[in-house]
Amino acid sequence: MNYDILIVGAGTAGMSCAITAAERGLKVGVVEKVDYVGGALHWSGGHMSAGGTHLQKEKGIEDSPEKHLEDIYRINNKSGDIDLTQKAVFEAPKTIQWLTDLGMEWSQDCPRIIYGHVAYETARTIYGPDKALSIYKAMLPQWNKHIDNGAIEIHFNNSFSGLGKKGSRYDSVLCNSPEGEKMYTGKNIVITTGGYGSNPAYFQEKHGDIPLVSSCYPTATGDGHGIVEKYGAQFKYANYHLPSLGGMEEVEGSGRVDFNKAWAMVLTSVYRQPRDIYVNAHGKRFIREDEVSPETRELAVMKQPNWCFWIVFDERALVSKDNNGNHNPIVIGWSVAQIKEEAKKNRSLKMADSIEELAVKTGLPVDNLKETVASYNYMVSSKEDTEFSRTYLEDAISEPPFYALKVHASVLVTFGGIKVNKDLQIVDQDGKVMEGLYAAGEFLGLGATSGSSFCSGMAITPALSFGRLLGATLS
Repeated sequence: MNYDILIVGAGTAGMSCAITAAERGLKVGVVEKVDYVGGALHWSGGHMSAGGTHLQKEKGIEDSPEKHLEDIYRINNKSGDIDLTQKAVFEAPKTIQWLTDLGMEWSQDCPRIIYGHVAYETARTIYGPDKALSIYKAMLPQWNKHIDNGAIEIHFNNSFSGLGKKGSRYDSVLCNSPEGEKMYTGKNIVITTGGYGSNPAYFQEKHGDIPLVSSCYPTATGDGHGIVEKYGAQFKYANYHLPSLGGMEEVEGSGRVDFNKAWAMVLTSVYRQPRDIYVNAHGKRFIREDEVSPETRELAVMKQPNWCFWIVFDERALVSKDNNGNHNPIVIGWSVAQIKEEAKKNRSLKMADSIEELAVKTGLPVDNLKETVASYNYMVSSKEDTEFSRTYLEDAISEPPFYALKVHASVLVTFGGIKVNKDLQIVDQDGKVMEGLYAAGEFLGLGATSGSSFCSGMAITPALSFGRLLGATLS
């Protein structure tokens, strides 16, 4: 089975690459380890970003790729792969237009500034009403069209297992299938197998003993990384790893959380002023809870034991309403009733009639937690936080029942990935091109295009853009 372009992985980058190549009349083969396409598009929040889009112009927002790039450099101190970041930013508006032309539906509140990461100075983050599924739905008709006309051939249940060469150029992919080992050949091989956040062993190999509590797509197991490394590919950017705050384990000790199902609003205080305190494993506060900067919060939690903490609050905090008369509970999208019901299950969320009992249930030192709560309550009465300079001091923790929610610094996306050059060719340990091999998507690592910080939209947008670029240029 010989193809002009052979793609490993039918996710975000793989689908965009295949569709673009098929539009040019190329013969495209795709191998996929599961029995469906779309990958993490079935899971992700779907945030994209671009400067100078038609969506911004329609709302009178002045922006450009140059301004977008400048904003990224401000946020990440010009870290990551500069060539790839520039390529992604200048290609982004074209990708957004491409999606629009495919019929992509955009949320009415976009473009907007997102404060769950260090914020851009301009409203340029966009997404669909169905999160990343909106992207999937926009691409699927084109995908199906080219499947039907034979321009794209998809081979499901084929797990990437190795590579083959003809002379100095890689030209074949080995896969394990239900029928046994298979080999597919192509003039150009594009690896888009995603990240590795659902593979604890590989994650530990790259990041050492830092805790892994993952909300990554279950199939993000780093298979492609391990294979191409065996052939000499270079791995980079694991040192940029930065977690996201808010993960709640449904099963204690499982190492799994779900951003779409149960996530605490502790990313920033922009969306919710805290009526609670954060305490570490010693029962002590460690940060001002009304801190705005997500990165300051993330770095503070990374200094705590096991990169986790407890949010402690009382009944008054739970049932209080904001200035608009709306409940704003600590778990995103949950009602007061849902939180009370979850507390009865005694999992990540504990409930008790006293602070002493709460300490016992959470395993926190009783005397320390009592002292911490009493000290905070005094700060509320005096309107002065002498420890961390918190300014929002409206609610004492005094009305039972009392609650404690365990929150983890969690992995949404992996920062490390396989090194490519500016033309998206995979390079080896010496920086030499591995002829015939290209890559795109989270396989490159978020660190390549976002650097040492979370820059909004700099995961999915580059994945789509780089997939399209390879589909448009390889032959």
